[in-house]
Amino acid sequence: MINKIKNGLVIILLIGFAYSLIFLFKNNNSINYNRLIIDIDSSFLDKNFVTSFLSKQISTDSQNINFNDLENQFLSISHVKDVVIYEDLIGNLNVAIKQYNPVARIVSGDLSGNYINGEGHIFPVSSKYSKRVVLIHMNNEFSIDKKMSSSKFGKDLLNMINYINEDEFFSKIISEIEINSSKNIVIHPQFSKQKIIFGYPDDLDEKFEKINLF
Repeated sequence: MINKIKNGLVIILLIGFAYSLIFLFKNNNSINYNRLIIDIDSSFLDKNFVTSFLSKQISTDSQNINFNDLENQFLSISHVKDVVIYEDLIGNLNVAIKQYNPVARIVSGDLSGNYINGEGHIFPVSSKYSKRVVLIHMNNEFSIDKKMSSSKFGKDLLNMINYINEDEFFSKIISEIEINSSKNIVIHPQFSKQKIIFGYPDDLDEKFEKINLF
């Protein structure tokens, strides 16, 4: 008799636990979360910005959060590359944001005031954060496409920028590059007033080896 009662209690507890899980998953968009957990590097945006942005996007009288809409709101920010928002099983609201990492900065020409990331995405500079990167000067008669990967020259230029940044020696000595209307490049070394005529950004290994020997 006692064993039957114990078995009955176990079954009731299991059923109750199952219903609790169902209720939790059905209400995983509830704004009544326990804690806000933000995963972000402090570059263009920081945790204070994210918290403030969330409070503006989520109405206090809302019963549910549409996570997809909220992610799209974050993606509309020019410095945000990717974002994932979800509520975990213990009721914490998690926000993970990946920002664009600049590898070069355009300082003249039509796209002046923009950064470039390692994949060729162009996005605006910010007064809140700056990073020491290669500076790019462009002739007023010439401009790269907003999407660098859409043109051969854009791809070649991006390969050159990444080559410089990934090389321990050249990343230290090359501070600026200049692009003329013929798509030829002039390198400005950081510790010298002498300029280096590089030409079109191709045959990178061969050309940089010559600079290294020089």
